[in-house]
Amino acid sequence: MKPLAIWLVAVVVVFGAFAVVATLVQETSRVFVFVDSSNPMQAVWRDVPRELDRLDNAERSEFALAHGQSRSVDLVHSWQSTLQLTGVEPFAPCSFDEIGDFPEAADADEAILVTTVGSCDTSALVDWTIVVLEP
Repeated sequence: MKPLAIWLVAVVVVFGAFAVVATLVQETSRVFVFVDSSNPMQAVWRDVPRELDRLDNAERSEFALAHGQSRSVDLVHSWQSTLQLTGVEPFAPCSFDEIGDFPEAADADEAILVTTVGSCDTSALVDWTIVVLEP
């Protein structure tokens, strides 16, 4: 019985150590999220926090968040583990001209745009994941 107990402890320690090492060497992915804050987003604005919460549930990821429309684009926060959009209201016409100008967008492993139907044309954003919120 004693050899079985020793063998069992050894197996648990070896596999436990393997799990810890595998977790520590796993890379964190960087995700840049841009929220369209133009007029067409007013109809779905209440859904934006829910979508951001869904996106930041990804494990081993850190997020940078920006928003914008034709009048301005602003970085909300740089790299952190959650997406937090506060104090932003949709206004002005849509424009995605400066969407990739953030250094965080260049550093990201993935870029996500949150927009809605009837907003700007997204065909130029070929490497982006487009999340379309339906009214």
